[in-house]
Amino acid sequence: MIIIKKNRNKLKKPQKLSNIEDRKEEVRIFDDNMTQFTHQLQANINIINEYLGENVDLACRYIDINTIPITRAAIIFIRSIADTQKLEATVIEPLAHNILQSLKKDSYDDYSKTADAVKDLVTNSEVEGIFDVNTSIDALLKGNGILFIDDNPIAFKIGIVKESEKKYADAKTERVIMGPQEAFVEDIEAFVEDINENTFMLRKKINSPHFIVKEIIIGRHSKTKVRIAYLDNLVKSSIVDEVFFRLEKIDVDGIMGSSSVSEYISDSPASLFPTIFSTERPDRIQAMLLEGRVAIISDGSPIALVVPCVAGDFFSTPEDYYLNFYFTSFNRLLGYIGAIFVMFAPSIYIAFTTYHQELLPTSLALTISGTRLGVPYPAFLEALLMEISFEALREAGTRLPIHAGQAVSIVGALIIGQSAVEAGLVSPTVIIVVAFTAIFSLAMPFNNFSMALRLTRFLNMTLAAILGIYGIMTGALIILLTLLSLRAFGTPFMLPFSPLNLQDLKDWVLRFPQWAITKRSSYFSINPQKKADNLKPTPSDEGMKK
Repeated sequence: MIIIKKNRNKLKKPQKLSNIEDRKEEVRIFDDNMTQFTHQLQANINIINEYLGENVDLACRYIDINTIPITRAAIIFIRSIADTQKLEATVIEPLAHNILQSLKKDSYDDYSKTADAVKDLVTNSEVEGIFDVNTSIDALLKGNGILFIDDNPIAFKIGIVKESEKKYADAKTERVIMGPQEAFVEDIEAFVEDINENTFMLRKKINSPHFIVKEIIIGRHSKTKVRIAYLDNLVKSSIVDEVFFRLEKIDVDGIMGSSSVSEYISDSPASLFPTIFSTERPDRIQAMLLEGRVAIISDGSPIALVVPCVAGDFFSTPEDYYLNFYFTSFNRLLGYIGAIFVMFAPSIYIAFTTYHQELLPTSLALTISGTRLGVPYPAFLEALLMEISFEALREAGTRLPIHAGQAVSIVGALIIGQSAVEAGLVSPTVIIVVAFTAIFSLAMPFNNFSMALRLTRFLNMTLAAILGIYGIMTGALIILLTLLSLRAFGTPFMLPFSPLNLQDLKDWVLRFPQWAITKRSSYFSINPQKKADNLKPTPSDEGMKK
């Protein structure tokens, strides 16, 4: 008879920590000499714990084998990437019913007999005996279980890798032509208590013992699970401490999702510009974790948060690393030009047509004046009317069903614009300016940052109507000073432009070839070296001879 403990003991299960000093993260240095397991069950479990740290999804099941005397066994697995139902059916149940009939206590001294007996008893077809600690860790990170039997220095790799039964959601806000199409799902735990789909997707992409996932509970009544993921050998401990400090300060009845969390932990909650990055794509989270950042995943929300973030993050897309670096650089430059156009194009039109006609070429000035003949409004009201109309159409297209919304946005803009021009309410020139502004705003990768830029153009339009070109300069200065003053978890928001870092510029405005991007930002990571310095493709000497 085997007694299986009903409580699923986790290795040093991390609860909500009240003292930030208890959570001081340091880079874990593994003992290279600790390559073999011992005869003691608990010592072997502690070895695994030393490698994988306090992960919330790291679990241990103890089994008491009713021999004389009682022998204890344990199986360790990562719940988010292991199939616990398969574990019960192919490992626990066979051991519970058959162990006494074919395995005697005296055979434990013979490790080969123990290995053969375990392989014969369990119904799992993927059983392998291993002595090496590093091999066990690699197997564990891929979703396998590791079985230990007391008084045996051998571990058994059990094939219980989870194959996701839940179809991943398609990315809706960050669509790409090339690259993965998967996105996070809404339930942080898709199958009740056993499986975490979002953590599963991250674990599948990052198979490292340094990858840490912790969990805290937020909300007096909602009891929302929030998970914090990071690589402890890359991220600065000060950033991790600050993340936990801000999350633990949230004392509310409940939170509605990631957006609610971001408002409580933002450095500048009243700022127009977002200082916390949000994404629905696991590959984007993977890339940012490898830069030394921290991801925050909230239960019930398909959007994950990443801190710290900088302005350049909102101009890059996951597709950038699946395309040629020339195309990517061109697209990023287009994004930066588009941001300037969105903020200042309508205000420049107002300033030049109202105050500074002499700065325009004569033919252009006459053309614009001719198109405005009969328009009863000044240029400011004319542009303001069309900008508000377009924003209303954009909002209507968002709220309506997908196909109807697209029809309303496109047909509505065409009909209203054409009708307004024919009625003499606006000039064709302002329609062109507003249309180009709208196109550039829609071409920006991230909607939350695009919305912030769209709102700034109303400030610039007002200042241009009052002060002309000097008003535009005033608005630009206000926006620039605001951006320079922002911080994201202690990191300057305008990095790498201010402070200037030439090394970081290789992957912000332009994208250099991936073999040339060898460093990660020292503002994020304690380990700036990202890859080797000599990865530029070159033919081998033998290849040149042929």
